[in-house]
Amino acid sequence: MSKYGYSFEEKFERIIINLSESNLENSFLIEHLFGSDILEKFDDIEENFNAYLKVLTGEEEVYKGGGNTSIIRAYENFTLFESLFPDGEEEVICAIETIEFMNILLDWAQEVFKCDRKYERISEERLEEQLSWLKGAWVKVNKHKERLR
Repeated sequence: MSKYGYSFEEKFERIIINLSESNLENSFLIEHLFGSDILEKFDDIEENFNAYLKVLTGEEEVYKGGGNTSIIRAYENFTLFESLFPDGEEEVICAIETIEFMNILLDWAQEVFKCDRKYERISEERLEEQLSWLKGAWVKVNKHKERLR
């Protein structure tokens, strides 16, 4: 569970995250990331999770990524999302602790997997496999959460 407030909503058979109560400045950059830059497919979610995990564990110093809406730079302690389309002269940036972002990513993934099953895009067996992967991912994140305390 993340320390930031957020909720999920299903719209047009997709999972949308709402971070408006998170108190994160420019949280819309993270909202746009899910489903746009990180696709609602297991392989894409797993690939992104593993990239952030390498940074969190110190295996990699930095993760640089991005996509349709933002440039991303993740470090062990924090992740920065910078808008590709700033409004005016100022840079539009959202900063969040990497571990907290990973918690949100995993929560979103769980909702995506359940939505995929609901609309029969995946089988019950595949859902169980994905939820099993999620359990393992939570263990890895929680292990590093304890280390950071």
